[in-house]
Amino acid sequence: MEEDAAASSSPAASHGGGDGATDIGDGSNGKHLLQTSRPDYLSSLLNGRAPSLRLESSKDDDDDIHDATATSGTAPPGIPTRSELSKRFASMRASLRQVPSGLEKVEVRMHNYSYHVPIRVDAPSIKTVINQSPCYAITSFIANVGELITGKRKVKDVLGHYEKKWILQDINLILKPGKTYLVMGPPSCGKTSLLKAVAGMLKSEGEGGKIEYNGVSREDEPDMVLQNIVSYVGQLDNHAAFLTVQETFDFAAKCRIGKAKTTSSCNDTDLSENLTIDGLDLAVCRDTYVGDANNRGVSGGQRRRVTLGEMMVGQNPVACADEISTGLDAAVTYDISSSIVNFAQAAGTTRLVSLLQPGPETFSLFDEVILLAEGRLIYAGPIDEVVDYFASLGYEQPNTMDVADFLQSVATPDGATMFHSDKSPMDEHYSAADFAEAFQKSTRHNTIVNELSSPTRVRWSNKQLDGIDEENPSGDGGADVSKAFPEEIKDKYKNSFFTATNLIVSRNLTLLKRNREFLIGKTIENFGMGIGMALIFLQSAAFPSSINGSEMVADFISQGCARNGFNEEVSTAYFKLLAGTYSSIFLGCFHILLGTLTGTPDEVDARSIYYKHADARFFQAGAFLLGGQISQLPLLFMEIVAFGLPFYFIAGLAYEARAFFIYLAILIVYKFSLKMLYGVLVQTLPKKANVQGVGTFLYLLLSLTSGFIVYPSTIPGYWKWLYYVNPMAWAMQGMASNQFLSSKYSDYVCEMDGSTFSLGESALEARGWESGGRGWIGYTFA
Repeated sequence: MEEDAAASSSPAASHGGGDGATDIGDGSNGKHLLQTSRPDYLSSLLNGRAPSLRLESSKDDDDDIHDATATSGTAPPGIPTRSELSKRFASMRASLRQVPSGLEKVEVRMHNYSYHVPIRVDAPSIKTVINQSPCYAITSFIANVGELITGKRKVKDVLGHYEKKWILQDINLILKPGKTYLVMGPPSCGKTSLLKAVAGMLKSEGEGGKIEYNGVSREDEPDMVLQNIVSYVGQLDNHAAFLTVQETFDFAAKCRIGKAKTTSSCNDTDLSENLTIDGLDLAVCRDTYVGDANNRGVSGGQRRRVTLGEMMVGQNPVACADEISTGLDAAVTYDISSSIVNFAQAAGTTRLVSLLQPGPETFSLFDEVILLAEGRLIYAGPIDEVVDYFASLGYEQPNTMDVADFLQSVATPDGATMFHSDKSPMDEHYSAADFAEAFQKSTRHNTIVNELSSPTRVRWSNKQLDGIDEENPSGDGGADVSKAFPEEIKDKYKNSFFTATNLIVSRNLTLLKRNREFLIGKTIENFGMGIGMALIFLQSAAFPSSINGSEMVADFISQGCARNGFNEEVSTAYFKLLAGTYSSIFLGCFHILLGTLTGTPDEVDARSIYYKHADARFFQAGAFLLGGQISQLPLLFMEIVAFGLPFYFIAGLAYEARAFFIYLAILIVYKFSLKMLYGVLVQTLPKKANVQGVGTFLYLLLSLTSGFIVYPSTIPGYWKWLYYVNPMAWAMQGMASNQFLSSKYSDYVCEMDGSTFSLGESALEARGWESGGRGWIGYTFA
C-alpha cells in the first residue's frame, strides 16, 4: 500500500505512467506505444496499477463504493475490497479460530536447496512395443551380465546404468508473508519442482539443502505435516462434475479445517469457504455445477478459480499454484491472478505462482519474480528491477517484446540475439550456469544470503517461551518473536476415520442421485438385459413344468422311482432341467461380471480427484475406500433388482419368496465383491488400457473356474485354489443350493437300493457341487 502510493507520487507516475495509461485507451496511440516501447508500457502499469489494476483498502475506494451504492441502490458487482476481505478474515479467525496462533503468517526459507532424480541413461529413448516387452528386458539383462564378466560394466549397473539428473541446484530464496511471487522460466526449467519442493511433495531421497518454515525444517520437526502449512494447486482442473461450486468448497472446508469447526456458530459470510468464494469472485456461480469436458457447468476461467479456491479453503499461510494459465486466454489469466494477489494481501498470506508467458498486465500484479533456467536460480527480486539487472549483463529488452517474453527467452539460445558483448562482462551468450554464477555474485543474491543467516521475524520453538513481545506479538515492525510450535501442524487429518467416511458417503450419494442420465440408462440396460437373456432360457429352469418336460421327472419320482420307469424321455427331461437351471444361473453371474468389466476403465478418470485430495490430506485412504464401497450399495441394489426381477421369473427359477430374495441378496454380494476386486485394478494399474487388458484376462479366468464350463469335481488339483477364491464360483454354489434345496424340490425324494436321496441333492451332485444342505448358502455370503 505504501509502496503503491509512493510509486503513484513519483515523477514516472506523473508523466510516463499517466501518459501510458491514457495512450493505451486510445487505439492508434496505444498501438504505437506497445510496438515501440514495451518497457515503457510496463513502467506505466507498475506506476499506475494501484488505482487501476488493484483493489485498495483506502478510504477513497470505500467512499466510491458508498457513492455508487447510494446512487443505484445496490452495491456494484465484483470482488470485495481488500479492506472488506481483511475484516472478514479477522472475524473468521476470531470466531472459528480456524487459523491457530502462529500459523497466520509463515516465512519460507530455502538454504542451498537442490534436488535430483536417478535417470537411466542406457534405456531406449523412444518406447516401443518391442523394447518394452519381457523378451527385450531378458535379452538386455543377459547382455549386461556379459559386459559385467568382461569388465565393461559394474555390478550396480547390471539392471541398468543410472546417473543423477539435477532438477534444482543451489536455490536460495526467502518467501515472505503477504507477498506474491511469480515463477518463470523456459520449459523444463524446474518451475513445478520448485513449487512441489516448497509444498513438501518431493521425495526426500533426492533432496539436498534445507527448507525452513518460520525457522523450523522437517529435519528439526519430523512430525510436521506440511499440508497444514502449504497448499499445492496442480495444473489440471479435476473436480466432481455434479457438485456445485458451494458444495465443492464446503467439502474442502470440512476436510481441511474439520467438520466440527465448520459447523460452529460463526456468521455464514465469514466461513472460510464463503470467504474464499467471494474473494475469488465466484459468488455469481456458487450454485452452479462445476462441470467437466462432458457435462455443462461453470466456464473454464471459473473452473480454474474453483481449483485454486478448493486448496485455499482453510487459509493455509502458503499456497503454490502451478501454471494457472493452462488453457486460458490472457484476460482470464489476468482476472485470476488479480484475485490471487488481492486475496493474498488481504489475508497476509504467501502465494507462489508459476506462469509460462503472462501478459504485461498480469506480470505487473506480482511483487517479485523468480526466474529459473535448467534448474538454476538466475534471478529473484522485485519485478521492476529485473530488466535493469539483465541489462547489466549485456541483455537489452527489445522495444517490441514484453518483459515476460524477454525473461522467457533470455536464458535460451534465442537470448543470443539480445546479447550485446560491448555492454557485458562476458564476450559470449551466457549459459544457464553462467547466469546462476552471475546472480550469486550480485547484490540481490547477497541480500538474500544475509537475510537467510539472520533470525526469522517469527520463530517456532518447542521450548517454554519466556520473553514474548506483548506489544508486538506478531513480529511486525522487524522485531524477532518466538512462538510455541503449533500442535495443529502435527495433525495428519482434521477428521476422525468415521467422520471422513461419513463425508465421503454423503458426497458420493449426492453425485449419484444427480447423475440422472446414468441412473436411467443403467436401469433400462439391466431391465432389458434381464428380459432378453431370460427369454433365451424361457421357463427352462421351471419345475415341475410342461414347457421343459420336467413334469415327467416329477411323475417318475411320484411313482416310486421304479427302475423301469427311468426311460430315455425321463432322462432327457432330467438333464434338460439341469442344463436350463445351471445355464440360467451362470448367465446371470456372467452378465454381472461383464457389466463390471466394461464399467471399470471409466473409474480410472476419477483417480485424479482422489490423488489431489489425498496429497492434500483431505481424508484417510481407508475412509475413501470404505466410503466409496458403502455409497455404491444403492446403485448395486438398483441394478440387481432391475436385472434379477424379470430374469428370475421368466427363466422359471423357484417360485418361492424366500428363494427369490436370497437370489437377489447373493447377486448383490457377488456384484459388491467384483467391484472390490476390479477396484484393485483401478487403483494399481497406470492406464485404462492396462485395466481393460488385465480385467479381460481376469474375466476369462473367473469364467473358466466358476464350476460351469469345467465341473468343480473335474478341475485339476493344482487349479483348485482358483475355484475356492473365485467369487463367481461361490455365487453359483449359493444360487444352485438355493434353487435345488428350495421347497419346489424338497418333496421329491427317491428310495432305491435301500438308500434315500432327494432330487435337489442329486441335481447338485450331478455337476460336482456341494450338496451338504443349505449351510452352503451361508458360506456364500461369508
